[in-house]
Amino acid sequence: MNTKIRWGVLGCARIARMQVIPAILRTANAELRGVASRDPVKLAEFQSLFGNFTAHNSYESLLADPAIDAIYVPLPNALHCEWAKLAMRCGKHVLCEKPLAMNSLEAAEMIQTANECGVLLMEAFMYRYTDHIRQIVRVLESGKLGKIKSINSTFRFLLDRVNTIKEDPAMGGGALYDVGCYPLNLIGLVTRATPISCAVECDKVNGVDMNLSAILRYEDGLIASLHCGFNAFGRMHSEIIGTQGMLESTDTFLDSAGELILQTQAGREVIPVAPSDRYAAEIGDFSAALLEKRAPLLSLEESLRNMRIVDMLMAKVTEQQQ
Repeated sequence: MNTKIRWGVLGCARIARMQVIPAILRTANAELRGVASRDPVKLAEFQSLFGNFTAHNSYESLLADPAIDAIYVPLPNALHCEWAKLAMRCGKHVLCEKPLAMNSLEAAEMIQTANECGVLLMEAFMYRYTDHIRQIVRVLESGKLGKIKSINSTFRFLLDRVNTIKEDPAMGGGALYDVGCYPLNLIGLVTRATPISCAVECDKVNGVDMNLSAILRYEDGLIASLHCGFNAFGRMHSEIIGTQGMLESTDTFLDSAGELILQTQAGREVIPVAPSDRYAAEIGDFSAALLEKRAPLLSLEESLRNMRIVDMLMAKVTEQQQ
């Protein structure tokens, strides 16, 4: 029986170079077997950085490689659906960067393909593998907050690199797809529901949202807000407020050590957060799911639900521009 999942990486994206391939290399149940790129210079750079693997000069060649079990897809957002489906039709399991797709129709097609091909597909929300999130879930499950009434979550940073796909509408750029999907995912983790209505304010530049805020209203009266952007100083912060208490989180989506602040009638409690290795934990869980024939941490039902909310928000953005 294989004890390691053999990984291939579709493209030489920055996140693959800086985060995911190093995570594969330090994960006990995973190994890097192949990388594909049409750019021989990039492939040579990756081989100098990461050692011995099969260098493929086309994506199709990587997908056809029988020595690869799972494919990591870090391509631009607009290409996720096409290449994830092609990989799955080649019998490969797929870990696809967030957001899973551009819309819920694409997400549903990807899920259908995974089911038809009998392979695993998961959206790569690495932040869900941190002690930070484990501690948030522990507080939620304790009932100390009472009935949740309000969620506020922000993820923004100042984009100081030029000519990136983050600013290319044809490639699925924009703040909501890039960083706003994190607060949206956190809100979904708490509510496990689809809002009944939403409102959006957005500043678009050259066809992409550079600054976006949204309000989501749920059937039980809960109201959530998310804020994201590329055009101002970095901010990453969340709060979950219930009838009995409030939980405050700074650096919600990172894996560094820190703390949560829980405030209830009993007073103020500081909850320590241990450092985590979120990318290695993600690779390890997906690999273990394949080896153990079980489901990974993030479900496709959750991803589809959240993509439907993205559809709602993007429809409001379109209305605003008309």
